[in-house]
Amino acid sequence: MAIKNQQINKYLTPVGHILFWMLLLFLPHMVRISSTGVRFSDSVQNRLIVGNLFLIAFFYINAYIFYPLIYKRKGMLLYVIVVAVTVFLFVKTSFTIERTYFRMKPPQVESVPNNKPASPNDDKARKKRYREGNLYFLIFPYIFIIGVSVSYRIIRDSSREEKSRKEKENENLKTELSFLRSQVSPHFMFNVLNTLVAMARKKSDMMEPSLIKLSHMMRYMLYESNDEKISLDKEVEYLRNYIDLQLLRFGDDLLLELDIADAYEGYEIEPMLLISFIENAFKHGIGMVDDPFIKIKLEVNRNTNWLEFKVENSVSPRDSAKDKASGIGLNNMRRRLELLYKDRYKLETVLNGSTFVSKLNIQLK
Repeated sequence: MAIKNQQINKYLTPVGHILFWMLLLFLPHMVRISSTGVRFSDSVQNRLIVGNLFLIAFFYINAYIFYPLIYKRKGMLLYVIVVAVTVFLFVKTSFTIERTYFRMKPPQVESVPNNKPASPNDDKARKKRYREGNLYFLIFPYIFIIGVSVSYRIIRDSSREEKSRKEKENENLKTELSFLRSQVSPHFMFNVLNTLVAMARKKSDMMEPSLIKLSHMMRYMLYESNDEKISLDKEVEYLRNYIDLQLLRFGDDLLLELDIADAYEGYEIEPMLLISFIENAFKHGIGMVDDPFIKIKLEVNRNTNWLEFKVENSVSPRDSAKDKASGIGLNNMRRRLELLYKDRYKLETVLNGSTFVSKLNIQLK
């Protein structure tokens, strides 16, 4: 989609320039015809075309050479001098071409009162005013073009800087997300291997089904979790495999209530995002607790497309020992939520006496 937009923008820019200059070239003719109903003479039309061509050339010279290379690097004073000299040369050249090839007769000198012919001095004064008026008529459009070209360049540079900033920001976000994902796997493996070690000591006959489930989980982690989004069904299957693996270890020592639907077609989610809650529940909710329990509920409201995920677990006494890595999973998950679902999620973690409750709501669409 992004590539397609880039291709469209590639053609829109020159088309926009062409339309703008066509409007500039034909606007005087349209105004003339709409106001008087009479077209310009051939001489006037040719003079307008020559003047506008010089204006177009000056626009691009100022936008792509004078402003970025002189004003930005050398300062205002040199820029003003260069622009003034260039405008003077352009006006002089344009005026010379028009006077040489598309000469227009100056207005006729009228007789003064009392039927006396005009003096030579009056004739010269009128011609001088005519030339000065023509000169001003040529200079003012350049002042307008200076403003337009500088504005165009500022907007263009600002747009490119903003685009570059967003691209760098996206790259930084991708790098950070990759790092956060890479943290999830070792953290997960550390917990699972502890489970398998304990299982090998207590129930060696359960090692084979445990390793099979672990292989399914590893396949998911290695080959599917690298995608930006994954089917919610696959994410739920991954959660179930992890829960089953833990149940093989704890068995009847744990009261587990699981309320998860079997199908979530049409929904996608960031891979390995929900596992942190369940890992945290098994890691810190089953220890020095008399009657350990874990309650897990997952559902999607199809009317609002909000995922509702809730995990409740018993907690060990506050003074129970915790390893240094405690909390890595939840902190990791918080950061990923902020990067991926900013303003589209709600997260609450509450300790109610001997029960820890985690609630997560995410808008999936």
